[in-house]
Amino acid sequence: MSTIPAVLAALVDLAKLAMPPEVQVVDGQPIAASTDLLCVGYTGTPTEPAVEAAQYLTQLAPTPDREQYDVACLAAILRGNADAREVREAVFGRVGAVRSALARDPTLGDLVMAARLSVLDLTQQQTPKGALAEIRFAIHIDAYAR
Repeated sequence: MSTIPAVLAALVDLAKLAMPPEVQVVDGQPIAASTDLLCVGYTGTPTEPAVEAAQYLTQLAPTPDREQYDVACLAAILRGNADAREVREAVFGRVGAVRSALARDPTLGDLVMAARLSVLDLTQQQTPKGALAEIRFAIHIDAYAR
């Protein structure tokens, strides 16, 4: 079957180890708002997929065994009395920590062939509560179904 459930769990664990204690790491959508957040498997819109996958036949296999997919993630920081530059640099630091953790273990403990950060989008704004910066990013997975 698919590696998706195990990979989501591994990515949450990886993010928890990579983040400082003040960062709330969430599997999916957060229940409560946080001012320093990293979500794995989350798009922000209930109708959007958290994971987009494709499965392929390889080497004359009778069933699809190769899969490639993107896991949607979000890093967000909201800080009162902070300028946009400070918040932007902090949120890029969060995503950089995930990227570094993936570089140290790109197979997620031999669960997949490769896991890497593939795309990111930055949004930023000034709100009544302070400066907000969000990065939506995808972790691309290349694996064989187990």
